[in-house]
Amino acid sequence: MLLRRRHVITSLISAAAVAHAARLDAQPFLLRPEDTIGLAPQPLIPPPAPVVPMPPGAPATELPTWRRNAVAVPMNDDRPKIAVVIDDMGVTHPYTGEAIALPGPVTLAWFPFAVSLLDQMQAAAERGHEALLHMPMQAFSNSTAQTGPDPLRIDLPPAVNLARLRAALDAVPNIVGLNNHMGSVATRDVALMDIVARETRDRGMLFLDSVTIPHSVALARAELAGVPAAARDVFIDHMADPSVIRGQLASIEVQARHFGYAIAIGHPRTHTLEALEAWLPTLEAKGFVLWPLAATVALRNNIDLSQRA
Repeated sequence: MLLRRRHVITSLISAAAVAHAARLDAQPFLLRPEDTIGLAPQPLIPPPAPVVPMPPGAPATELPTWRRNAVAVPMNDDRPKIAVVIDDMGVTHPYTGEAIALPGPVTLAWFPFAVSLLDQMQAAAERGHEALLHMPMQAFSNSTAQTGPDPLRIDLPPAVNLARLRAALDAVPNIVGLNNHMGSVATRDVALMDIVARETRDRGMLFLDSVTIPHSVALARAELAGVPAAARDVFIDHMADPSVIRGQLASIEVQARHFGYAIAIGHPRTHTLEALEAWLPTLEAKGFVLWPLAATVALRNNIDLSQRA
């Protein structure tokens, strides 16, 4: 069934991504050397220009970035909400196109170093999907073969981490915010997560903690900084086994019914995409509504999207 849909966006998938077609889904994420050939290192960029304060009494009508880039949904829908985020978009798998072709809205988290990033993101936007930056962060493996280039690291000076974060945010346009890629080391570090939280807040964006380790402090630091934030509830495909994936989808439904919403993260892999393609169209009949991440974060944080900033 997936094969019949590949023609929809095949022309927008880069040759670099297609070259990964032989990779087994069960393998962990690895960047091969050829994945980054021709990619320039992220430059150190200057801080943004100071914001000129509004004059006293001026109306505050400018919406924050995450709200301007959010996919609009009716906020008066009382059904349980399910938000699906697809990580690792743009470079690591041959299935970026199939993820874009999923019924939506879903939220797609894009690597800042992806090849042909803008073309792929445009195709996703035309399908009505929302966009995140998928920010590489230091993992226990301590290897850029898993994180990708220029991850945030606890052993780097704060200025270098901030420059890497800013360069990545600038590389991925029209996003509502970011979530962490890997980060089993980085997301336990308060000082580093405070850098992420402050920059996210200053840019008017939201943050999703992927919760790659149970003791992550990323969500707590984001909330303390005043960032609209949430944490992942379910990993759809922590195992590349169709029966396990189906079980995780059932778990999403249980959590959404119990709490009113659930946020799930999956990846552009064969079994995951096949399962999602079959499952997503069933949600409405089961009494659920598929929501983008930004609306779900607003719900969690009691933010009224009908109000102006």
